[in-house]
Order: sequence, then structure tokens, then C-alpha cells
Amino acid sequence: MRKTATVFCASVLFLLSLQAAGLCADSGYLGIQLGPQFLTSEDDVDTAAAFGIYGGYRFDKLLSLEASLTTGNHDVDPGGDLTITSILFGPRLSQQVDRSLVVYAGAGLGIYPIDYDGYLFDDSETETGIYLGAGVEFPLNGNFKAGLDLKYHVLLDDDTIDSDIVTFMVRLGLDI
Repeated sequence: MRKTATVFCASVLFLLSLQAAGLCADSGYLGIQLGPQFLTSEDDVDTAAAFGIYGGYRFDKLLSLEASLTTGNHDVDPGGDLTITSILFGPRLSQQVDRSLVVYAGAGLGIYPIDYDGYLFDDSETETGIYLGAGVEFPLNGNFKAGLDLKYHVLLDDDTIDSDIVTFMVRLGLDI
């Protein structure tokens, strides 16, 4: 958990430094996300409460480039913890439906550090994968927005877990 907190803090500082440097001025966004993380084919692993950050750069009203970091800690039967962190990067296509609703879809590459701490053995490895996602955003007050984000993660060489991952996040963001 300490490693996850360090990665999370480093990512927040990185996103804030991009904004401070002016690289995302008037075209960027960043925010926090929280929601469940499911494994698709592991029966002995519970659903985790995942949290993370996201940020992106808008090239125009249609195309953005988005990155996110999300982590979740699963309990494993008969005992143990499985921590899955996803670091994602890819394009996002958005469409304004009306003044109060934006729908989007995206796909991209992912890096998945996986850490299993069990009673019988411990295992840590980093997997690669791809993700497909979609979501909606609603404007709030000023530059703030709220949204829902659904992603399906396909792990390409998953030795520690034999499963794909689904995340359903509630997002709170800010246009910068």
C-alpha cells in the first residue's frame, strides 16, 4: 500500500507540474476517480474499491489524449491481498450531446503492476495490456465537471491472475 501511495503522489505532482509549466493551459483537464474494480474470472477474489487520478490534453472538441492511474486492493480467499494498479495512456473521442452532457469513448495501452501478498507465497510482476472505455460527463459549477467512466482492461500476459479487469469510476474533474 505504501508503494501505491508513493506512485499516486508522484502522479499528482507530475500532472500539477504540467499545468504549472503551461503545457495544458486552456486545453487540459485533471481530476480524481473512485469506484469498484472487478476481476472477470477469479471467483476467490472480492471486488475492490479503487481510486485514482486522471488527466488529459484536448487537441480540439473531438480528440483528447488521456492518462490515468488507478489502484485497488482485493481480498483473496483463503487469505491474502491482491493489489492491482493500472497506468493507462491513450486517445479519447468526445461528443457534446447538449449543453449538459458529453459522451466519450477511448482505447489505449496499459501497464499493470500486480502485487500478491498471501499466506503461502508472495508474487509481484508488471503486466501489459490494452483497455477500451466509455463514459459521460456533466458540467458542474465553473470549470468543474462530474462523470461516470467504464473501462474493460485486457491483460496480455497475466501470470499472477488469469483474468481481465473492469473498472466503473465516478469522476470529479477540473478544466485547466
